[in-house]
Amino acid sequence: MTQMTNLSTSGLEWPKLLLPLTILLVLAFYMPDAHLLWDAWMEQEEFSHGPLMLAVSIYLLWARRELLSRPSENGRYAGVALALISIAAYALAIKSGVQNLRHLSTFSLIFALFLTFGGWTYARYVFPSIILLPFVVPPPSFLNSNLSYGLQLFSSDVSVFWLRSIGITVFQDGNIIDLGKMKLEVAEACSGLRYLYPMIGLGALSGMLFDIHLWKRGLFLVLAAAVSIIMNSVRIFLTGAFVEFTDMGVSEGFFHLFEGWVFFLISFALTLGVCWLTLTKAEKKTIGNGVLRIEASDNSSEMTINTPPVIAVIALCIALGPLSFFLRSIDPVIPERATFASFPLKINGMIAEEDQIPGIEQEILQMSDYFLGHYREEDLAPISLFIGYYEQQSAGQTPHSPRVCIPSGGWKITDLTTIELNNQGTPVPVNRVMIGKGEQRLLVYYWFQQRGKYIANEYMAKFNLLVGGLVSNRTDGALVRLTMPVTTEMSEVVADQRLSEFATELFEVLPRYVPSE
Repeated sequence: MTQMTNLSTSGLEWPKLLLPLTILLVLAFYMPDAHLLWDAWMEQEEFSHGPLMLAVSIYLLWARRELLSRPSENGRYAGVALALISIAAYALAIKSGVQNLRHLSTFSLIFALFLTFGGWTYARYVFPSIILLPFVVPPPSFLNSNLSYGLQLFSSDVSVFWLRSIGITVFQDGNIIDLGKMKLEVAEACSGLRYLYPMIGLGALSGMLFDIHLWKRGLFLVLAAAVSIIMNSVRIFLTGAFVEFTDMGVSEGFFHLFEGWVFFLISFALTLGVCWLTLTKAEKKTIGNGVLRIEASDNSSEMTINTPPVIAVIALCIALGPLSFFLRSIDPVIPERATFASFPLKINGMIAEEDQIPGIEQEILQMSDYFLGHYREEDLAPISLFIGYYEQQSAGQTPHSPRVCIPSGGWKITDLTTIELNNQGTPVPVNRVMIGKGEQRLLVYYWFQQRGKYIANEYMAKFNLLVGGLVSNRTDGALVRLTMPVTTEMSEVVADQRLSEFATELFEVLPRYVPSE
């Protein structure tokens, strides 16, 4: 039989105090990671709306406080299960160095506490506030990069189409828009993420203002995202038009910054307007209700303690302290390796000419060490080798997939397959990519190398990184890329043969510079 205890006294209402005290305990354990979220809010403009969203979440808690007087019994054991899962995810995030999961698992744990202490009624109370918080947590860096590169290319394509439609002669080279007298670069900062993330948050908030179906609230998110992406393309188009018809200085400095803010406000208004147009007359009359409407009830009851689940969840939260302290005290393993300063300049009979990556690209990639060289043999086309090594991979410090970066340089992927190369009798999966730009064609081989494993799939590389952090406390790894021009005098078969032979020799060299297990 479930044991029920009413701990209310004339002086103190312990059931009502236990919940906030347990939440404070969780937040105290989370504090070493809180600065990661704060730094993202303060340093990355894409997430600068975070403090505002937090304030809105707190307001929703205050506005719905009446539900706190209606605890229910159903769902309390589900809260314990969710707390256990959340703590496991938090420990996993600390061990593997995944920052985003630390924030999300903390939100999930707080939700689990409300569910355990007050059942489904408390879960319904806190859910609107909790669901807003993931919108201000930076997504995984590889997803952020994929979105950024994709949006850069889309915005460039759309703005160039519009420029040409009004008679402006323009040449596009990936994310470079050449207007003749000036070149505009749709940089990563202009990808539209600074519009996209806040607008999606606005879409979520707008859906909460009305008493509407769940699918329509989802539609608000889609519309908000669409408006932000289109308006970013419009901004780039107008910048190009101003450059063509007025002073070239409008594409930089104060005007560029001012234009960005103006378009953000316009996007804000358009998102609200488009969402409003999707509502029926009856739905429009519910404005201000939504999640703020609390059904009248005379069934208020004193908060009681369902002893077993509450004791279990408090014990789990207390155990989180020593567990997180122990995991944080484990220093990451950084294996010994030779630096690329000693990397051989002669492979497979070919001599390399070393090269350097521009400083701005090095800052974006944040590599621990890298090698870039062009290996030449008589009059044949050179083979370019790039190796980007990371001694610790974390948010922002991880290889950028060539599958995403290639289109941003104006190249088009015409063929992409996974092949197998031979490494002393062991098959090695490698991505084979044929790309083109005008009359030029390049054959690209690339793979990810982590703890002696050769991985072609980007998502499998992330999974292997997670496993490495758990099993061996290592998150080191590298991206290896081979590139060779394919001329009209050379068939693809010959090009594949040359790259395969070069890679076979390279496999013997790499373990000294990219450590195995």
